Amino acid sequence: MPTLSKTKKETKLILKWGGISLLIIFLFMTGIRITALIKEGLTPPPPPKASFGKLTPIPFPNQKKEIISYTLDTLTGFLPGFKDRANVYRVGTLPPNLLSLDKTQERVSAIGFNSSGFPIAPDVYQWVEGEPPLQRRVTINIFSGDFTLSSSYLIATSLQSFGENENKETAIELSKSFLSRMELFPEDVDEQKTKTSFYTIQNNSLVKTDEISDAKIIRVDFFQKDLNEFPIYYERGLFSTISTLVAKEENEFKIVDVRFFYKGASKDFSDYSIKSASQAFEELKEGKGYIASNSQNLVSIVIKKAILGYYIGENQQEYLMPIIIFEGDNDFVAYVSAVRDEWINN
Repeated sequence: MPTLSKTKKETKLILKWGGISLLIIFLFMTGIRITALIKEGLTPPPPPKASFGKLTPIPFPNQKKEIISYTLDTLTGFLPGFKDRANVYRVGTLPPNLLSLDKTQERVSAIGFNSSGFPIAPDVYQWVEGEPPLQRRVTINIFSGDFTLSSSYLIATSLQSFGENENKETAIELSKSFLSRMELFPEDVDEQKTKTSFYTIQNNSLVKTDEISDAKIIRVDFFQKDLNEFPIYYERGLFSTISTLVAKEENEFKIVDVRFFYKGASKDFSDYSIKSASQAFEELKEGKGYIASNSQNLVSIVIKKAILGYYIGENQQEYLMPIIIFEGDNDFVAYVSAVRDEWINN
């Protein structure tokens, strides 16, 4: 029969060799991991595929170049580090269809335009409906579906102010229903991002206000979902290319203006080499960026944030391309094209 002393010795021996075995296994696994990291560091990833070849430049709107000075004041004091590549997506398009005009007629009829449209440019038709003061005019590309709706709301004396208890959700739902009737409400809209803003009308112009009770116009902006985990930014910075203006007349909410310029990403994409945030910041300082929002016309900007995202504008685009977004105080927003210059046709 084993003695207590002998049992203790055997237990210590088991624990000793067990500990040594675990240490050997740990060192072995750590060695494998270190070897893999070294191999990964010595073997760079393959270059981006750049399957579309050289790309056309992002069609930012033309704007007058202004001399602006920039300083950096991010939370870390530095610009962020990005990966060396990002995806470029081909824009999804519908092939031309001989029935496109008929389909467009159905769409405009669904929002109250029962007259016949007339061509004003290749692929673009216009419809006019109603009588002053809120006569409406819709201009639509019969193939892409992009359209604008306008009216003389700025000079209409029949518009009422919204009351304190008015619900901005009513304007959102009306706007969504309006686009849905036209079968144009995009599936990739992130409704959590939907934004409303309020405006008064002074001297036939819109003037922003913070209170709905002071407003005669509610603007509704719909924003698309992130693309490959990166946000989509638009040519007007804080505003989308899918927006409506809602007014109140005879105690009824009405759509008086719409801008709809939609571009969605197809499943056809390829990765491209991109600039670092530092390179993009230098280009911004050299006046090579696009100023999307600078409502106060500032000439000295403090950059608080820089992120990677995608750009959508009202102009035609073949691709959704990455941009580096710079944000500052007073709603300043600027973009620099992220794809490296050697992959851009200039």
